[in-house]
Amino acid sequence: MQIHNKPLWERRLVLYFSLCAVVIVISHLVFSYFNLLHTDVESARYMLSAMIQSEAAIVAIVVTLSLVVVQLAAQSYSARVIEVFRRAPDLWILIGIYGIAIFYGLGVLKLIEMANPQLNSLSNLEHEIAFSFYLGVFSYVALVPYIWKMFDMVKPSDVFEIISGKITKKNILAAIREGEEQSDESDPIQPIIDVIHASLMKYDPNTVREGLRALGGAVENIFKNEAFGKDEDEKVSKHVFSHITRIGKLVASKEDEASTIEVINNLYKCGIIATDRKFESIAKHVAISLREIGKVAAKQKLEKAVSRVAISLGGIGEAAAEQELKYTSWFIAVNLGDVGEAAAKEELADAAFMIATSLREIGEITVKLKLINAASQATESLQKLLIASKEHGLVEVSQIAELSLNQMNIALGRLE
Repeated sequence: MQIHNKPLWERRLVLYFSLCAVVIVISHLVFSYFNLLHTDVESARYMLSAMIQSEAAIVAIVVTLSLVVVQLAAQSYSARVIEVFRRAPDLWILIGIYGIAIFYGLGVLKLIEMANPQLNSLSNLEHEIAFSFYLGVFSYVALVPYIWKMFDMVKPSDVFEIISGKITKKNILAAIREGEEQSDESDPIQPIIDVIHASLMKYDPNTVREGLRALGGAVENIFKNEAFGKDEDEKVSKHVFSHITRIGKLVASKEDEASTIEVINNLYKCGIIATDRKFESIAKHVAISLREIGKVAAKQKLEKAVSRVAISLGGIGEAAAEQELKYTSWFIAVNLGDVGEAAAKEELADAAFMIATSLREIGEITVKLKLINAASQATESLQKLLIASKEHGLVEVSQIAELSLNQMNIALGRLE
């Protein structure tokens, strides 16, 4: 197994132990080269005493500044990120390093005895004193990777990476089993939703999009790689996509079109994975999420976002038809009709045109594969879009919808 695939604690311990070994070897070589392995007793006592005091002062400052960083991060994102810092290994490892260095130095200081004057008052614990000094050097050097890691941890991308690592099928099912009243505390998705929400309220679109990408990646990984037992796919998808729908509707209502498109793209990826693995319940919830987000985006006149919904639903519908997933193909056609009607009412001509095209393509595939119910639903959705586009004066949309509708009726008539 490669280092980057190991658990976080293991990776950080390997780093600090490797650094410790390097520092001790280099320090010993330097001491040997300059003949520094012989120390006067009084000098050793003074050196050890000063080093222990400085180590204690440094660890106190480091802990204080770390708590300040945690407080600022909690204010910037959410109180839930405190858990991220609490579980991060670097602070605990650094405290352990300084604890070992301080108490080892105190032990050596306690054991130093006056040597025989005939031996020039040299200490009788040269190796122990030297090793205490090596530990002191290492404790200072260890501050470098710790500070570097702290800088990384205040970046949104690293916070999201750690939070999203908890989003697994096992943790989601555990949260569902605990019930609705306790789900917010145990729900692995809630922390990342809180951070996204806080960033959205502060008009920080970059952080919002980073959070959405992290959430989308975690969810995509679950549906792509996890095996599902009876009803588990339904439970997990319902739970996950209820969160995604809420956050998608929220970013759309704030007229953040780029973030809305990010949510839609994540849903599209999940929908394609669901159709590839023939998880119709997952595809159903993806379609519901896309429909709800598409309606809000249409209301806010986010035409690019609505067009992206049309492309996504169309792509999932075509993939479902090719996999001969009858229910999913039918359900996608239903939801495309709803979004198309909403787009036409808001006079979003380009988006409505895109939906008409997607419905026609789904209809052609379902007719070819003899999926009668799905093809009939595509026809009904085209009829709904045709009526809405005529009512709101979308001439080009009504033309393509009418043309597609006629072609579909002819094709269905041949099948019958």
